[in-house]
Amino acid sequence: MSEPERSSDSLDAVLTWLAGEPGDDPVSDLALLRSHLVAAGDDTLSISQREELLDLFRLRALDISGRFRPCLLTATLPLPRDLHVPAATLIDSLLVIAEHYRVVLADLQRRWLRSRRQELVVLSGHALGLVGEACMIGAMAGAAAPFGLWQRAHVLWLASGLREQMNEAAPEGEMAVAGRQYRRLLAVSVSQPEGLTARELQWLYDYLEVAAADAVLSAQPILPDAASYWLDMAQDSPPIAVSRRRPGEGPNILHFSPQPIARRLAVQIEWLEERILQAEVVGLARDGELLDPDTSGLPEGLTPVEVLSLLRRLRDRWVSPPLRAQQRRKHQYTVQVSAGLKAIWEIGRGNQTSIAEWLVFNESPGGYAILCVGGVDGALSAGMILALRRDASQPWSICVVRWIRSDNPDQVELGLQVVSQGYTSVSIGFRGGEARNTSPALMLPPMAAVRPHLALVTHAGTYVSRRFLLVHEGAQLYVAQGRVLGLDMQTAAIELFQYEIDPYPI
Repeated sequence: MSEPERSSDSLDAVLTWLAGEPGDDPVSDLALLRSHLVAAGDDTLSISQREELLDLFRLRALDISGRFRPCLLTATLPLPRDLHVPAATLIDSLLVIAEHYRVVLADLQRRWLRSRRQELVVLSGHALGLVGEACMIGAMAGAAAPFGLWQRAHVLWLASGLREQMNEAAPEGEMAVAGRQYRRLLAVSVSQPEGLTARELQWLYDYLEVAAADAVLSAQPILPDAASYWLDMAQDSPPIAVSRRRPGEGPNILHFSPQPIARRLAVQIEWLEERILQAEVVGLARDGELLDPDTSGLPEGLTPVEVLSLLRRLRDRWVSPPLRAQQRRKHQYTVQVSAGLKAIWEIGRGNQTSIAEWLVFNESPGGYAILCVGGVDGALSAGMILALRRDASQPWSICVVRWIRSDNPDQVELGLQVVSQGYTSVSIGFRGGEARNTSPALMLPPMAAVRPHLALVTHAGTYVSRRFLLVHEGAQLYVAQGRVLGLDMQTAAIELFQYEIDPYPI
């Protein structure tokens, strides 16, 4: 059999597989996809044939990714090996198909025909969608962006020719996909994805499918500087906040601002706050009617309270990128760590719980970066509460996990923000709460120049009204009515609010 005949038979087998129904198991389907991907680089095919084949591969890869995502939604970090390996394989497969698109785009550009401009834009949009999916799967898995991802994204956007059209009317239909996919990728990057849970990341990605079109991308600086970013398309790097580092000069510099999306968020936050307040009377916030996509314009996947918390955090990050106020210094020493509000609460009550050993590799007065030592015991997530101390002779520091990275199942890095030196375990119950039982909480002392009043850390969703009952079971039973002064912090896992003892208890 001649080489062309063998190639034709191989292509027929690939096309037969792509035309068939996907397998029930996305991981098995992914292995088959990998085995067939070599056909996408067959340079004996015409450009039209390669485009058709790539479109089939793209649709199958996105289908596999869509069926694999629920596995990440219910998993905890660090991922077990049976999820970590297929997640890495899926990311690589998405990027391989995107690279084949880049090769086709380069061929089209070499044979440049004015009539094929629309084709370039559409193909770039398809490829950027794959890069964006790879970026999101990596973020959901707690992994850093793969080497070359950002360089590939910049090249694909340039191949669309949209840079030369930035001052013209925005394209519509399929022509608009490339610009929107590129902006969505940039917007996800400046949202600090390592500080979001997998559920929040999927919701954000779905939300930005439409909202990303509002973001500004320009060859000229965007004011105000405090809310803008810049990127060098010649480098394999994401957008950088102007407030952190001033942009360079040259034709490869682009400027980006998510501020118009933040303005959209402000309107939706106000609407959602009002609806939640109204829904407390009729129960809409509990049964899901409140966030009907047809009426809210918001994706499904999170509860109304979770959506409100996420929208507030995104608005703050997009309006004013966070800056590190204090320089971190490199250190290397072991610490004792207890993760999770309930475990820390039990320690405060004198009960024994699991305490792990971690390694501090840098610190500042306001936080730490720590690395697991000898494997990870227990589930970790961005936004959760964590207690840390150097040894048993020292008090616990209470921290919030600001970001989490896990490039393999045996290694996890956490970025921590210290919210208190010391704590007391108490129980609280809010007026209007659904349950009659009290909830565990950590009472935090004031922090000079940061928090002038006592504060409480509770599970997310506990705070439902201004007044609450506080119980401390120490040497003597202490019961009081407290009054919330303001919500200082809200993540997917916890709420932190200052309070005072109510001078007029009811």
